[in-house]
Amino acid sequence: MSELKTSVESLKGKLQRLDRDKTDLEARVVELAAEKKEAEVSKEDHGYEMMAAGFERARRQTEFFYPDLKFDNLDPIKVVHNGALVEDDEVDVEGGGDHDPQGGDDHNPGEGEA
Repeated sequence: MSELKTSVESLKGKLQRLDRDKTDLEARVVELAAEKKEAEVSKEDHGYEMMAAGFERARRQTEFFYPDLKFDNLDPIKVVHNGALVEDDEVDVEGGGDHDPQGGDDHNPGEGEA
């Protein structure tokens, strides 16, 4: 009987340690989730910073080659679509016939070409 009492007390102590460990691990999961979210935001911000830096570099090079051009209306987050400068999210690039930011023109390569 005393062996069972000792075993029960040992198991109770082990259960308490496991509960503490579980609580610590749950807190760590919350911390890691917050760190992950922060890293994702930082990565996105870094991407925007790199895009803006590249845009500014290209603008300065163009200004060097064409010093008489006015660059007041340039906007790194806008695209040319149907002859107008619009927000990038206003253009349905999946719909076809829209501005191709990689190709630089308003036609879909391969369509109607043999």
